[in-house]
Amino acid sequence: MLDAKGHTSWLPKTSTLACTREMPKPFLNLRLAFLLAGGLSGLACAATQKAPTRTPPPEQAAAYFPLAPGWKWAYEIEKGGEKILATYAVLQQIGDTAIIQAGEERNGYTIMPEGIARRESLNPGDFILKTPIRAGATWPLAGGRAAVVSVGQDVTVPAGTYADCAVVEEVRTNPDRVLRTTYAAGVGPIALEYQVSNPETRKFDVVLRARLLGLTRPGEDPLGNEAAGSLPGKP
Repeated sequence: MLDAKGHTSWLPKTSTLACTREMPKPFLNLRLAFLLAGGLSGLACAATQKAPTRTPPPEQAAAYFPLAPGWKWAYEIEKGGEKILATYAVLQQIGDTAIIQAGEERNGYTIMPEGIARRESLNPGDFILKTPIRAGATWPLAGGRAAVVSVGQDVTVPAGTYADCAVVEEVRTNPDRVLRTTYAAGVGPIALEYQVSNPETRKFDVVLRARLLGLTRPGEDPLGNEAAGSLPGKP
């Protein structure tokens, strides 16, 4: 029932402080013990919670360069002080060979259980990626050697930030040169840097850089108008 002032008439008219003062001391001590126990328990639970674990990066080479028809990548190319737009598009896959249109050129890649290799005429050439993709892994190249420099890194390019990236360096001689490519798992190449040794300075000069601007997955809308240009098929 409500009284004339709108208060519940069946409640005692004593304050909360008064009620607390009237509680027996043993009851207060017991109540305090329960409150402290509950608080410590909550702290213990918070302390034992672990941060979510990150899934290890993939080790299969094919995970770093999807080559199903319909994939398309757009890059900003810096070369000779100029910037151009270049697009890569997977046109078709025949058997174990994927054909990529790069400007006016067409490059072939062979997909094998052990990795992905550039297509040399009718035969597979050097591997660009070879399973397992692990930091420190190496494989031979014609006139040089490739090595996985790092894996599982986050890398930011104009298209965004990508996780589980692997950096592969291809080192060759005559002339001395290094091709460093960053592959993002499930995306493909997102950055490239090509360096050539300068005999006068005895240092490596960067002659070409490429960074991913955007991509289209199979079934998505195209990126738009293509511009002429291409990434180097071979260093």
